[in-house]
Amino acid sequence: MNVPFTLAKPELDKQFCSEAKAAGLTNLEGHRSVGGMRASIYNAMPPEGVDALVAFMKEFERRHG
Repeated sequence: MNVPFTLAKPELDKQFCSEAKAAGLTNLEGHRSVGGMRASIYNAMPPEGVDALVAFMKEFERRHG
């Protein structure tokens, strides 16, 4: 399953992807039809990976919201 999402401030997209990559969260770059970001969550994705992405997103929002 692909989960597309966007930021309230699209100008932060590149920074989000860059910081996410530095945090070990890769391949979040835009969805071809929606834009923004895209998280691919398939059967092989452990719940800890989803938790890590959610925690990163909350921290990013705290710093840039």
